Amino acid sequence: MLTDKFDRDIKYVRLAVTDRCNLRCTYCMPEMMKFVNKDRLLSFEEMLRVVRILAENGVEKVRITGGEPFVRKGLMDFLTELVKIEGIKKVGITSNGVLLEEYLDQLINIGITDINLSLDATTQHKFFEITRRDDFDKVYSSLEQMITKGFKVKINMVVMEGKNTEEIVPLAKYALKWPVEVRFIEEMPFNGTGKEVSKSWNHLDIEKVLIDSFIGLEKVNSHKSNTAQIYKSSILKGSLGIIPAFSRTFCGTCDRLRITSLGEIRNCLYSESGLNVRDLLRSDLGDQDIADSIQGHLLLKKKSGWEEEKKNKNLDSMSMIGG
Repeated sequence: MLTDKFDRDIKYVRLAVTDRCNLRCTYCMPEMMKFVNKDRLLSFEEMLRVVRILAENGVEKVRITGGEPFVRKGLMDFLTELVKIEGIKKVGITSNGVLLEEYLDQLINIGITDINLSLDATTQHKFFEITRRDDFDKVYSSLEQMITKGFKVKINMVVMEGKNTEEIVPLAKYALKWPVEVRFIEEMPFNGTGKEVSKSWNHLDIEKVLIDSFIGLEKVNSHKSNTAQIYKSSILKGSLGIIPAFSRTFCGTCDRLRITSLGEIRNCLYSESGLNVRDLLRSDLGDQDIADSIQGHLLLKKKSGWEEEKKNKNLDSMSMIGG
């Protein structure tokens, strides 16, 4: 079992398969994003190997992120092999939904039905303002099809002062008509521009809006490693959630690693740097030596994101780290 020095067992890995994306969300990357050369990315074969190593050492859950995962060619072939790895009990995907609809049946066939959909607005105009692309209709169609086909859907909205706070209630109302979990995320400083983010809209502000807007909304107990505080009400078909991603109130029970598309293992979203597992995979090291290196890196994991950030003054864009 991979364990850090605070006795937290690592059971979950977030694996970024690309830094590329077909949207340009203002909180995630600059408009003129410079992407890395493809030979610097982990190959799918290298990704499968590192997940096998992690699974042999206690990791049970994998979430595929990007960038946008579905812009990388060959993704479905990779996912087909990924779900076969012994020890991996759950594979999920985070997607912006633009390309998702055409792959839904294939995902069902290989057993992947856990999708986190990034959606920061409920109107075409506001969607374009945030993403700088006119693809709202494609995303909404993907969402409707996922509901129809029985996917377990979580909708993630990044709350940004002056941009979409008026969209909190309209998006939350999706949980009135569908059995989805709508989650509201504090904005984080990973926009790739170095610009400060608003600190006035935090999890408490979001909670007040939701409680004032939905009758009988109450907190429910969540799994100790869950980053979201969940809220339910008898009037909702689904549920609501708040992720204090900037406030970082959930760090004490963190059970995850991140692997960037460049093959860098990071202990935390706020880490300055990580372990270059790509170079280890391309060396003549055996699986156990790589596992030992990962365990050694885990011992550098700080207790919280606040501790990690103290040494990190140059935060990467979210698309480079992995959403």
